[in-house]
Amino acid sequence: MLKLRGVFPTLSTRFASSLIRQRPAFHEVFPQKKMVNRLLFELDSRLTFNKLYPVYESIYESLDKSTDASIPNGFTGKDLMIMKKVIEKIRHKTKTINKNLLALENEILDLAAERGDNDAISLLCFDVLKDPSHNSDEDVAHAKRLIKELYKKEHPLTVKLTADIALLNSDDTTAEKYYLKFLDLQNDTFLAGEVYGQLGQIHFRKPDLVKAEQCFLKAIKLCPIDYSVRSYFLLGQIYINNDVFKARSLIESSATQGFRESFKTLGLLEMNYFKNYPKAQEWFKLGMELYDIQCYIGYFDCAMFSDNLLLAKKCFESFTKLSESNQDIKKLFETFCAHRVDDIKRVNDYILPSSTLNPLPNVAASNAKTDVSKSNTWNL
Repeated sequence: MLKLRGVFPTLSTRFASSLIRQRPAFHEVFPQKKMVNRLLFELDSRLTFNKLYPVYESIYESLDKSTDASIPNGFTGKDLMIMKKVIEKIRHKTKTINKNLLALENEILDLAAERGDNDAISLLCFDVLKDPSHNSDEDVAHAKRLIKELYKKEHPLTVKLTADIALLNSDDTTAEKYYLKFLDLQNDTFLAGEVYGQLGQIHFRKPDLVKAEQCFLKAIKLCPIDYSVRSYFLLGQIYINNDVFKARSLIESSATQGFRESFKTLGLLEMNYFKNYPKAQEWFKLGMELYDIQCYIGYFDCAMFSDNLLLAKKCFESFTKLSESNQDIKKLFETFCAHRVDDIKRVNDYILPSSTLNPLPNVAASNAKTDVSKSNTWNL
């Protein structure tokens, strides 16, 4: 184990400064026992909920106090990391961030590092290097020394995080090198599943679709769907030209996790390949609720194919409002209009029944969270 010099003092209070006001009671923010027990089982914890709960509570209550948390002597850094992972997984599964639980999670990480857990030390070191401008020169130098020492010991997580940093800097070649080194150390774990997913994306971009497919299949095998949703989606993209049924099944799996890009793709499949316009409209409508502008285009086209001028007009009006406050959307809207002159004339001439309810997302243009970076995927 590596010896820490105080575990980066600047990091140990990373989130405390914004939470000085009174926190809610611990039992009000901590997840239900049933959920925690399930996660402890998945993580193969040697300690039960009843053993861990008072430790969680003690650490939580110490966050804004000068007193230390009460942690039994038998608790190891690994035990604390399992406690940390429980909160992390809950955050991931619920797709929500509770600021009090986040502060608790990071405090547990610091305590695990103080007890010599190398995974915790590695995570803290890379936190420093991801944003060196917010840390002292001394902390940055110390983090680099610790990472170098961990790397020499072939610590798996350190190797993976080194690859993650390279990927973050768009250096696919270096990232691939370190991901492969990680797989030499372990290739059948949950973490290996994440690495296979990242390698799959690197190969997908090259493109080397054979290797990408192999990696995505391994990622899906080793990781639960909520941690491999992009692998499901991209594997579906690989199959879309030669096995459309398999592609649809995979992309539908990614849609169950709310993966934004999947709704547009499923809508296009149902509209252009299966000619199932009502189903396509449902997928496009879900994408519209996530403010995917291209789903407005698909929804409009489906409505016109079905000769449903009511829905087409409502969609066109919503699209028009969105275009009024965003230049990128406005350009896409103008191109859209230029390629659908006759359809838009029919829609504009259609008079909406006064009793009609709006079936589409009632979105204020100023609040729309849109992404038009992939507008070239449409036949405008």
